[in-house]
Amino acid sequence: MLRLNHHGKQAIKGLHGNTMKGLRKKTSEYRKLSIYGFDMVMGGHNFFALLEFDVTDVRKELRAQRSRGEGGSLFSFLLKAIGRCLEEQPEFNSMINLSRTTSFSEVDIAIPIEVMRDDVTYNKQYILRAINEKSVREIDDEIETVKSAAGEEKTYMSSRMGQKIIARLPRFIVVFLFRQILKNHEMVKRFSGTVFVTSVSMVTNVPGFILPYSGGPKAVSFALGSVVKKPVVRKDTIVVREMMNITAIFNHDSVDGAPAARFINLLRRYIEQEYRSLL
Repeated sequence: MLRLNHHGKQAIKGLHGNTMKGLRKKTSEYRKLSIYGFDMVMGGHNFFALLEFDVTDVRKELRAQRSRGEGGSLFSFLLKAIGRCLEEQPEFNSMINLSRTTSFSEVDIAIPIEVMRDDVTYNKQYILRAINEKSVREIDDEIETVKSAAGEEKTYMSSRMGQKIIARLPRFIVVFLFRQILKNHEMVKRFSGTVFVTSVSMVTNVPGFILPYSGGPKAVSFALGSVVKKPVVRKDTIVVREMMNITAIFNHDSVDGAPAARFINLLRRYIEQEYRSLL
């Protein structure tokens, strides 16, 4: 029980003073542009597919290849598998607006890469160009090179100086300019690729699905979750397998349910059965 004496009142004031006042810092240009980017794609018409794929066999094969100095990571393999599916079904490697739909033969996958600068960790976007023409090893080497690259970092929008200039503009002007860019599909491809893939599998093994904020003209995006061992039924027998959660986000403006299901079947076939054709 508190005694409401003079000292008690002073202590209560001190307590409120310490707990109610937070530590403030200026929002970075990168975060401001991220907020503007989310504003830009508000109101998208997406539907989600929450998928579980068995990666036991492909992980075993990748480990064997790495022991021989070949192959690459599971992430690089999955990017290759997604790229192959998009190449075979180019209607998913496309963009749409009220005026036109644009399909691309070249698959450019944008991925976030975590980098450290001035003791601050942040994500930058990197675009793997023509991933459908690269091997898993080439994809893996390119990602590792980008992670260790020095110099001025680029983001989805522009250089650091460009960020500073754009972030000083009024919010409504930035959002308007961004939305004008979205109408030019070739420019969207240049700055952010034809498809977006994010992954948390390298930083957590907590099971579950990622539901990223997604929008804009692209037909499909992906979020790769963690790999966990689970009991599954194979030929009427319960066995332990390594299962990976993957979220596919489809833009309903350009993709309907049946074509999306066929795309998922193709992706599953490459991951679980025909993985050697990609290695």
